[in-house]
Amino acid sequence: MNLFLKYLLRGSTILVVLLAGCGADTSPVTPTPPEQNTPQAAIPLWTDENPMMNGICFESALDAAGQAFVLRNVEELIRFYDLSDNSRLCRHPVKRNGFDFSSGRILAGIWGVGRGCTAHHELRDFIRDDAAHKLEIRLRFITEGTCNYELVHPFWIGLDGVNDYEISIVVE
Repeated sequence: MNLFLKYLLRGSTILVVLLAGCGADTSPVTPTPPEQNTPQAAIPLWTDENPMMNGICFESALDAAGQAFVLRNVEELIRFYDLSDNSRLCRHPVKRNGFDFSSGRILAGIWGVGRGCTAHHELRDFIRDDAAHKLEIRLRFITEGTCNYELVHPFWIGLDGVNDYEISIVVE
């Protein structure tokens, strides 16, 4: 494992521990495949990118909750991190993680917010329209338990093969 990856993993683990005390649900839940029978060819290749957002503080994620983000290049990723820093909601500058936008990869995501003991997103479906160049990602945000914690949970994925598509994220 290269040194950068070890550093990234170690830093992410520390941040997860720190955020856990703030009521942020940072449990490592990998998005599950869609429940509906979407043809396999229609589902774009995707990767779980939730760890990329470990550098965003709870307050900034809470402020952005419900807003879908689609980042297509390094400049947009820099502006995204700048928005968080410029909000002055975090006590420290956000940790900026890199993303490989080569070959047209994109980064898309949203934060869900709710009250409970734990929270996670359930990936319900990808609805891809190749003729219109549109991709809709359907999620369900689920909170569990009767704890009175304010929870913010990320759903961020890397997508291949849809760079020129209009991407929307719908939370049921």
